[in-house]
Formats: sequence, C-alpha cells, structure tokens
Amino acid sequence: MKFHFSMNHITQNLLAGLTAALIFFGAAASLSAQGSPAGIVAGQIVDESTGDPLIGVNVYLKGTIYGTATDFEGNYRIKRVPAGLYTLTVTYIGYETKEITGVEIKPNEVSTFNIAMSREVLEGEVVTVTAEALKNTEAALLNARQKATAVSDAISAEAISKTGSGDAASAMKKVTGASVIDGKYIYVRGLGERYSMTALNGMELPSADPDKKSFQMDLFPAGLLDNIVTLKTFTPDKPGTFSGGLVDINIKDFPEKLMIQFSTSAAYNSQTTFNDHFILPNSGGTDWLGMDDGTRDIPSYLQAGDVEIPRYSSVTTREQALTLDRLSKSFNNTMSPLPADAPLNQGMSLAIGDQFQVANHQFGFLSSLSWGQSYEFYDNGEVGRWNMPGPLDDVEGLDPQYLLTDVKGSHQANWGGTVKFSYQNPKIGHLNASYLRTQSGESTARYLSGFWKDIPTTATLETRILSYVERNLNTFQFTGKHRVLGAQIEWCSSLSSNEQVEPDQRYFSNHYTVKQSTGAITYMSPASLYPPPIRYYRNLDESNYSHQIDMIVPFQMGGEQAKIKFGGNYTDIDREYNQRRFEYEEDGISYKNYGPDVNSYFEVVGIIDSSDADPANWVFGNVIGESRSLKNYFTGEQTTLAGYGMIDLPVMMRLRFIGGLRVENTEMIGQSADTTEPKGELKNTDFLPSANFVYQLTEKMNLRFAYTHTLARPTFRELAPYTNFEFQGDFSFQGNANLKRTLIRNVDLRWEWFINPGEITAVSLFYKNFENPIEKFLDDTKPNMHMSVTNVDKAIVYGIEFEARKELTDIHRFLRGINIGTNFSWARSEADIPEKDLFTIRVSDPDASTKRPFQGQSPYLFNLDLSYDNYAHDLNMGIYYNIFGDRLSIVTKGASPDVFERGYATVDTKISKGLFDFLTLSFTAKNILNPKITFSQELKGEEFIYHSYQKGVIYSLALSAKL
Repeated sequence: MKFHFSMNHITQNLLAGLTAALIFFGAAASLSAQGSPAGIVAGQIVDESTGDPLIGVNVYLKGTIYGTATDFEGNYRIKRVPAGLYTLTVTYIGYETKEITGVEIKPNEVSTFNIAMSREVLEGEVVTVTAEALKNTEAALLNARQKATAVSDAISAEAISKTGSGDAASAMKKVTGASVIDGKYIYVRGLGERYSMTALNGMELPSADPDKKSFQMDLFPAGLLDNIVTLKTFTPDKPGTFSGGLVDINIKDFPEKLMIQFSTSAAYNSQTTFNDHFILPNSGGTDWLGMDDGTRDIPSYLQAGDVEIPRYSSVTTREQALTLDRLSKSFNNTMSPLPADAPLNQGMSLAIGDQFQVANHQFGFLSSLSWGQSYEFYDNGEVGRWNMPGPLDDVEGLDPQYLLTDVKGSHQANWGGTVKFSYQNPKIGHLNASYLRTQSGESTARYLSGFWKDIPTTATLETRILSYVERNLNTFQFTGKHRVLGAQIEWCSSLSSNEQVEPDQRYFSNHYTVKQSTGAITYMSPASLYPPPIRYYRNLDESNYSHQIDMIVPFQMGGEQAKIKFGGNYTDIDREYNQRRFEYEEDGISYKNYGPDVNSYFEVVGIIDSSDADPANWVFGNVIGESRSLKNYFTGEQTTLAGYGMIDLPVMMRLRFIGGLRVENTEMIGQSADTTEPKGELKNTDFLPSANFVYQLTEKMNLRFAYTHTLARPTFRELAPYTNFEFQGDFSFQGNANLKRTLIRNVDLRWEWFINPGEITAVSLFYKNFENPIEKFLDDTKPNMHMSVTNVDKAIVYGIEFEARKELTDIHRFLRGINIGTNFSWARSEADIPEKDLFTIRVSDPDASTKRPFQGQSPYLFNLDLSYDNYAHDLNMGIYYNIFGDRLSIVTKGASPDVFERGYATVDTKISKGLFDFLTLSFTAKNILNPKITFSQELKGEEFIYHSYQKGVIYSLALSAKL
C-alpha cells in the first residue's frame, strides 16, 4: 500500500514537470519550424488480403529525391517536401507497384495516404490511383475491421468528438451491442460486466471497485482517446476471460508534425446549475482536483490502527475519560447535507506532440492533459422497498417496507494526463514508453424521507448519506517490436495500480419526526431498530503486473501470405481492501430526544458533566466507538500464466482460417484477515480453443464464422465469505467461498459489406452457452436487505445485431455530406433458477417458470445518428438517438418480483463550426428528452418503484484551438 501512495505523489509531480517541459520544447520547435514552405506525406502500407503491415516497402515521389521505406508497423513519413503536385510511387518485391497521382503537398501540412498492396499477378504491372487524402478516421477503423482476425466493432476519436462524449463510458454507448451501467461499467451484448474485459493498448486494466471485475470506464476523459476497439470473438493471443467483449482503449499517438491543441468548455444542467436547493457534504480545498486535502481523514489520534477507544461504560480513570472526550470531539460534526453552489460545469484540455528524425533515428513524443468538473442534482427521486405479503393468488400487490422521496446532489472532478515517447531505428526496431494517470473524485449528499413501516404512521423517516469517493489509475507501459531472421517479436511490460478511497462516509439514518398537537417537531433516534450514526473509512488498492511476448513468423503457402503466432503472458494481481467503522454511542441517560434540529444531536459530544470526584460517574453525551473486526481487512491474489499458439492460414481461394489454442493456469485467493473464516480459492488449468473463418465473398464483402471457448471468474470480494454493510445501496453483502468459474461456449456468424470508405452494412448472429454462470441475488426476507452470490447451473444467450453507415451522396447530390448510421441488437436469454429458490417461489406461485432472463441482459439496443459534414465551410452537425429495453438489474430471493431497470430513450445533438482555420466552436445538447430513470418491480400488471430519478438536460459550449 505504501508503494501506491508514494507513487501517486511522485507521478503527479512527474506529470506536471514533463508536461511543462514538453510545452517549452514544443514552443521552441514551433518557432524553429516557422517559415518552412515544405510539407509532409505520410501513411501506412498494408497487405490487401490480410491487413498486415508491410515492412521495408519503398515509397518515393516520382522524379524527385524524396523517399523512404516503411517501418515495423508499415508506416512511412517523407519530410521537407516542397509544396506542389507529385506522383507517389510504392514498390515492394512480390507486390504490384502502385502509383498515386495528384498528390498535393501544402506548406506545413501532412498529406496522409494509407495504401493496401495486392500480390503481383503480372510481372511489372503498375496500378495507378488518383490521390484522395484520408479525411475520415472512421474509414480507417472500418478498413482495419475488414482485415481483422476477429469479429470487432470500434469508435474513433473523430466519432467521439462528433457525439460530444465526455469520457470513454459515454462514447461506448454508440458501439453496436454495448450498454453502459451506472455511467461506468460496460455490458457487451447485454452480458454483465464480469463477462467483459477492459485493456489499455492491449494490456488488461485493474479494477478499483471492490465488488466488480470491470474497469470503471468513466475514468478516461475523451480528450485522451484515439479509438476504442471492442473484440467480440476470442483469438488465442488475447486473454480468455471475456465473452461479451474485450474493450481495448487506445490512447492518442504522437502526430506527424508539431501539434499544439487546446480546448475549453462550459455546460449548463437544466435541473442543477444555479439551483438554490443544491446540496453537498462539507468539502476540502482540493475537491476541484478530484482528491481530498485531508479534510475527510481519520483524526490524527486514530490513524494508528492499534489505538483503543475507551467505552463510556468502562471508564474508570480520569485519563480514560479525557481520552474518550478528546477522540469523540476530534471528528467533525457535519452529518447532514449542506446548502451549496452549483456553478457551470467546466472542462479544459491541452495536448502537445511532434516527431523528428536524426539520421536513422526517429523520435516521437506526446503529452496531454485534461481536466473537468461537473455537478448533478435531483429532488424528484423516489425510493421504495417491497415484500410479497403471501401466496400469489391471495395478494393484490406488494406491501411497502418504506416509501421515500429522494434528494441528491453531487460534484465530480476528474483529470487525466499522458506522456508518451517513441524511438525507432531500422536495425534496433520500435520502442515505446508511456505513462498514464487519471484521477477522479466524487462528493455526494443524499437526503431521503417518508414512510417506514416500523415507526408510527404519524412519523416520517429521515435518512442522510454523505460520501466522497476518490479513484485513480497509474499505468506505465513499455513496448517493443523487433525483426529477427524474418520473424517479428513484440513484447510489452505493464505496471498498473488502481486505487479507490472512501474517506468519512457518513450515514445518519432512521431518525424521524413526530408532529405534536402543538405543532412542534420532536426528533428521535430509534437506535433499537437501526444502527446509530456511522462513519466508514475505506480504502482499496489493486496492482496489476503484466508481461507479454509474441512471435510472429510469416511464410508462404500456395503463393499466399500466412503466419504462425505464438507467445505467452504472465499476470500478477494483488488487492488490499481495508475498512474502519466508527459508531456514535449514548451514555446511560437518554439523548434519543433532541432538537430543534437534527444537527443538535452532535452538539452534545464527549463529557457533559465532570462534577463527580470519581471519573467512573462522569456523564457523557454522544461518544465515538470503533466497531472492530478482522473481517474488515481483506486481501486478494491472482496469478495467471498463459501460453498460446495460433495460425493465420489461407485455406483456399478467398477462405482464411485463424485459430489455435490458449492454455491458462490460474490461482486465485480471496480472504479476510479473520482466519476463522474460510478463504475462497480457485485453482484451474483451462484449455481454450478458438477457430475463426473469414470468407471473402468479394473484395469488399466478408463472411465470418467463429467457435470459441472462454471463461469468467468471480471477483476477489465474491470469493471471500464475510459480510459487510453497503449503506449506499442499503444492503449487506456476503461472499461465497464455494464459487466456481464460468465456462462459456461461443458461436458467432457475421456478414459484413464495406461499401465505400466510411460505409458499412453488417449482420451478426451469436449464441453463448454458460456452464455455472455467476449470479448476484437479493434476499429481502433477511434483515438489512441481504445480498449474496451463487452459481446457477446453466444459461444461454442468443441474438442478432445489425449495423449500417451510409453517406447519402449516392442517393442525390443535394444530400452531399449527409451521413446516417444505425445499429440494432436483439437478444434473448435464459438462466436456470436454482432448485431451492424455485421451491420457495412455487410456494407462492405454483406455475412459476424454471427460467429467468440473464442478469443485465437487454432484449434490444438501438442507436440512430444523422450527421452533416461540410468540409468547405468546416461545419459539422449531428443528432444521436439511443434506446434500450428493460433489463434485469437485481435478482430477488423467493417469490418477490425481480427488479428491472426500465428502458428509456436519450437524444443528444452537437453542432461545430471551424473559425479562422485553427479555431472550432461547438454547441452540444445532451439528454434532451430528460427521461425518468426507473428501477421497479411488477406484479399483476402493477409497477412498484424501487428507485427513480431524472438527470436534467445539459447544454454546453466549447472552443478548441489547434496549431
């Protein structure tokens, strides 16, 4: 843990220093480049049939001395080319020579030409192409998809910018078959977050959520992203721990020439900004940086974990009494939401990058930094908890346990920065070093009030929750590509640490008001019914060390290009989770009655009467006590050693086979410090075959088929069998040491037609069979809404996906620049209900089904976007529509209906206009329909609200400059 904390401080200073240095360096380079009339021509050369980069291709401008050869990734770059018109010639042994005419070089600009070369048919044949510079990075991604070894979808930085997405999570909403849960977690094809995996530049990212496997995608600001690629079928060179999708986030790379880019934005939320009723907890001076300044720290007296707090009932000496008094008064007394300001949401970003060459040594760098803060508020929320009162035939509806109005205010600040360096030499190869840091802090205040069945009908329950969650990610990556005896060796070493800190989470609940005949209000604390006021301090650290090496050996088979790829991966994941819980206690005299407002409850703290000579008889008001348990200290360890072999083989004309086997040996342990509790443990060696076939129907049309085996493992927390209370969700969670991993069989079929650059039509069918799927359930028959996790026997998921993107110019010339895109997913799922649960359910409902939907599975997802691009006037406009169907959110034990998140639609729009060749002004409206977000249960056609709220419409203006 010490390593994480010290690294955080070091990397903050390192990021600031490097960014400042790069700003200075970039400015100097900019001055030295001024006045140069030359331009640059650059791009990538790939094999047309496989999409693989071609190394050592000769690229030159015909009739000039300007030329170069492609590097290990097929990239080329010709610098200092005088402005003018040229013919670009591309030659490579065994491939048709290509000449691209009409290549226009402009001063201080980069002209990009990505070229696919086909194998030579006739000796000396030259293919001449009219030049057209790459304008659409979506087209580049579609080209990569066409040649990919697996079924995949992607969204580019260009598309992310067009939609106005603020982070990686919101950007993923536009990907076919992807949905976003809680604004953070990605479900692909409706499968839960445990069936997805998140990677950064191909290497798995750790999770900072104690209860989830998936990475929290909202930690990545949109300004850092180059593209997000989602693999939907497994190949042996990827980890086998996904079934829905592997979401690979790729950070921006350095540009072809010096680039300095800056942007700033401001946004207005219709139900938050300048709202006089906005609430927050007490705040610290660095909340705007997404980190606490110590305001919420455990008091210094108690930071040493071995400090004992005397119990007021056991005080016998003056020293004990004074210690208890001092410790009780060392906590701040803020336990209720405070009035606060909600100004405009804000955002800023800065990026600087360049590359340069010294002899045969090529260098590149990129430094970027982004920051933003936002506010959210609603006072129209509803919360309900319900029970089934008897057999189904005898009840009209569910009985309320409590019905509350919900008011919530939050402030979130986040920033992210990256520093990336690259070195390339024809003899040595290609080396990269990068560092990424993201930071997020969210402060939340919540007030709920209303009916509770356990208090008099004349009373009103009040609950207050104050929380702060700080998250950060540090990632160092070192990669290399080398050429040895005709084979390519690629390696990557990655060190990632992810931390989630929850300091001073305060829960002040179950206090109710009773209106007397005089109209006075009496506040009371029914501690016998519910816990007294509580403060939690929680900290989770997870580190991920990962090393991977791959070797690619190309060879010829029947005159076609083929390759063998093999390699291995070692991953070591360590997790620590610590929790301290402090409760307020009352002395023998009753302080359950208090007033005139609830804050007076905390005005009577510590010693209130010390007149007696014997300290044992001193009177105390509210005093603090620590609820200690070894179960509050939890560790998890996982090591995975994997090896694989695969082949990419042209089986016959137009038919390509990509397949092989991956073997993963995993040891996983999750346990608390309480040695009397059993520890959860998994030890498995898994053989994961993969077979992918790609049949090229035409040059622009593919038919893909895949059969693969993958798996899903429980989280550390799910394996540890101890119980703890989650006051934000109002439930206690208990792990299960007997959990098994889930084994999955996947079948995929996709037809795809890449009509023109940037255009596609695709239809996919998929089927998944799950053995021992893992399912969370809520048992509302136990106190405190008990939640746990178990394996069910089997489940299946099957469905169809449709995707289309089309530019409408072909329909009529008046529609030039108008693009339409849509994707639709339809899915069905069935999961077995465990026999014990089914028996309980059928006591109330004899005709209950033996199946239920898979948790998190939406029956349909639909996206539609319509955009207009006018390059002549540098104008872009777009409107974006998204809707999903009801999805199972919480499985309930017994006959009570399950909780579903009800489907809703969202509409966003964005307009951007270029100004003065280097400025862009944009307007965005998000969540225009402002739908009610509802979680509910349904019985006999009647809906019972579990939780509902609205988020408001967001209007924003942004200005960006690029030099």
